[in-house]
Amino acid sequence: MKINIEDAIYPKELRKIKNPPKSLYVKGNIKLLDTPCIAIIGTRECTQYGERMAKKFSRELSIQGITIISGMAKGIDSFAHIGSIETTGNTIAVLPSGLNNIYPEENIKLYKDIIKNNGLIVTEYEENEKENSKRFLERNRIVSGIAIGTLVIEGGYRSGTSVTARLTKQQDKKIFCVPSSLESKKGITPNKLIKEGAYLVTEIDDIIKEYKDLKLKRKQINNKVQKDIYKEQYTEKQIINETIKQEYKTIYNILQKEKAMNINEIVKKSKLDIKEVNYKLMMLELEDKIVSLPGSNFKIK
Repeated sequence: MKINIEDAIYPKELRKIKNPPKSLYVKGNIKLLDTPCIAIIGTRECTQYGERMAKKFSRELSIQGITIISGMAKGIDSFAHIGSIETTGNTIAVLPSGLNNIYPEENIKLYKDIIKNNGLIVTEYEENEKENSKRFLERNRIVSGIAIGTLVIEGGYRSGTSVTARLTKQQDKKIFCVPSSLESKKGITPNKLIKEGAYLVTEIDDIIKEYKDLKLKRKQINNKVQKDIYKEQYTEKQIINETIKQEYKTIYNILQKEKAMNINEIVKKSKLDIKEVNYKLMMLELEDKIVSLPGSNFKIK
């Protein structure tokens, strides 16, 4: 199906950008063009941390009723689409090629899964056009253009990710970044953007609170999806747990990420002396594993 810029269904946000495409070729659920979208972008050669974060934020945003838009490239883009599909959420993939030349070829299954899940494929190129380096950049302006904001998860120096972030800024839209390790080359772009004023994101509320005018409708997800998400979150905690010194693990394992716990409850559950608990909490906080809240309450960072 072809949509022209004059058509009512043409994305309102995209129409506002500099040099919007005069036409779009689409396949799938065109109603998604009229929903609030957040772009999730990042490097093709992502780390396991990047994969987990892309799925985590994609899932949680999808559950809140936000459509996930990305470029269906390898790496972060793919995991962003997959996270949305796993929660039966809405997702839009923007291609740097025509609909008869799916790029990359290894994502043909993902392309089919997006369509099967009532998602949408978008491109500005006629059906038999092939991708090239210029079209990757042109594709990026559509990703950021349709979205109301962009979430960056990993990106190297002078990457396509940094280009999309720059376009987002030029379009006067918000840039959100998941911080990365200073030792990771994949963390260069998000960490640099945070230094330049992008929103540092550690949880979904850091994004949602910036769009108070949106009337979001939380999706209901089945028990299997909830179990899968819990399993992945549990695995993430296990990975972090491996970096905790053995003498502090008793305290760390009692604490939660979602809910703060008072020191008296920690003492009761750990069966340790309050002085020992205080010391171990202080050391965990110094090691940046937990956060201290008013009223002697603590939770995992």
